[in-house]
Amino acid sequence: MKHLFKSSLAILIGLSFTVVSCSKDDTGTGENNNNNGGNGGIVIPQEQKATVIYFGGTWCPPCGAAGKPAKEQIKAANPGKANIMSCQVGNDPMTNADASAMSNVFKPSGVPAMYIGASDDQISAMVGVNPTTALNIVTTQIAKTAKANFLLTATDNNDGLITLKVNGKFFADATDEYTIGGYLLEGKLNHTQVSDASVEKNIHHDVLRAKFGDKILGEVFATAPKKDQTFEQTMNFFIQPTFKKENCSIMVIVWKKSGTQYTINNSTTIKLK
Repeated sequence: MKHLFKSSLAILIGLSFTVVSCSKDDTGTGENNNNNGGNGGIVIPQEQKATVIYFGGTWCPPCGAAGKPAKEQIKAANPGKANIMSCQVGNDPMTNADASAMSNVFKPSGVPAMYIGASDDQISAMVGVNPTTALNIVTTQIAKTAKANFLLTATDNNDGLITLKVNGKFFADATDEYTIGGYLLEGKLNHTQVSDASVEKNIHHDVLRAKFGDKILGEVFATAPKKDQTFEQTMNFFIQPTFKKENCSIMVIVWKKSGTQYTINNSTTIKLK
């Protein structure tokens, strides 16, 4: 099978772990503006979350045996502290162009693969996933000092359109550029997962459904920001008729861009009602 993805972007990887994984070639075929207005008096807590970008497939035995259980354990052990995005790839019924675009950025050599980042530091990569190791990495990332954070407010326009307001703040002087990406996720999706060792058999959560805007890592919104600089962003998401809004959430990630290399600054997720 040919490799499907090429990209000029690069993710800055620090620690890298490899355990049992499926090659992507085993899948078969398948298819703003900067604002320093003070956030209207909103207090932004200096809180660091771990951001987990996961790649897997329902067709992949190690994804069911280790990857899916690892995601469950991370969420159970770190409620509100770890934000997970699941990008389903290969011959998977939940795959889509945006999941492929994210895979194009990270270029996992196999699945399951997990990339965990925080606070502008190098991203920890696991190709093949060990749940215990993944939990330890997440704990380490959460303990870092937040260099920026933000809060989310979602407004339902009752016509399938969700307007998301982002209010954030930098807590330290920084270099380089920062981009902001918004991602519509859906949970409680029922698709048979081979070798599923998770508690919720065949149920998939935090699955990437769509991104905001044209670029998978978002647009630049700040350059060399200063301590106490605030920012506001507005994003609009359309809930497709095939999505169940009550099972959807929106995840926002701030990425640090140094030339063509990206790291993760922080993330927040809001559940839709």
